[in-house]
Amino acid sequence: MKFTKPFTVALVLTIIFAGPFAAGAMGPGIHHQGAGLFAMKTLLELNLSDEQRSQILSIYGKYDIQGVRNILWQARKSLWTALSQATSEESIDLIVTAYSQQVTPLQQQLLSMRAKIIYEIKAVLTPAQLQQLQSLRQHRGRPQSGSSPTTTP
Repeated sequence: MKFTKPFTVALVLTIIFAGPFAAGAMGPGIHHQGAGLFAMKTLLELNLSDEQRSQILSIYGKYDIQGVRNILWQARKSLWTALSQATSEESIDLIVTAYSQQVTPLQQQLLSMRAKIIYEIKAVLTPAQLQQLQSLRQHRGRPQSGSSPTTTP
């Protein structure tokens, strides 16, 4: 497969900045396997056409995954700072409750964006590519769409 220079640069930047979506929201020291269903490496294995690559990069560009991840990370840092200054069990409960109320909508937003990206990318792929994707996911031991995962990602 021949890659154009602009596509390669865009792909590298996308991997660096959009990379594993949830990993940044989880914080340092917690590693995630990747961007889930549509990790860039997996997409590259599907022999995408130039038009498909362009459409997929456009799909990723529509969503501010990194912005939400940054907000979640800042909230997590604030949580740990506040917890380190807590003076009672009651204050800990109040801090955790406030944190949960702050991040739950953001986590829902992040999950929604990821699901929309998956949905939109599936529409770009050919039936053969979708079948190849399913085969790659089985080979890597990941749950298939529509099945319940046995482990959390």
